[in-house]
Amino acid sequence: MTTLNVTKNTKTECPTACQAEAGDAKRVRNVRPQYRVRELDTEFVVTVDVPGVAKEAVDVSLVDGVLEISGTRSWAQRGDWKPLAGVSEDDVVYRLRLAIGDEVDGEKISADLNAGVLKLTLAKAEDKKPRRIAVN
Repeated sequence: MTTLNVTKNTKTECPTACQAEAGDAKRVRNVRPQYRVRELDTEFVVTVDVPGVAKEAVDVSLVDGVLEISGTRSWAQRGDWKPLAGVSEDDVVYRLRLAIGDEVDGEKISADLNAGVLKLTLAKAEDKKPRRIAVN
């Protein structure tokens, strides 16, 4: 019954691909995060795991019926720290795209980030909500 579907990540070939910028030793890992979708009578609730991502680094947008979620976890090495075995942590970019169709009211989407879990509440469009029909 739900129209929330995952679409292929168009930014990378592989959900866990590693990319390094030319001349930059730092690598960026693109990851499709784990997520869960619950359908309630009046809304969908989507929870997305984005550990270590700050609120300022999360971007949620709705374009042509596709909900795009991305968040970047940057690893900053302190100046007085030296990485063990000469390896530092890669930055991680979480990316997820969900096709939401016309069941969701695009004006009534809210997002909350708490302890590495992004919770999106997507209100159903009024004409898609269940309603009671009076019997005469």
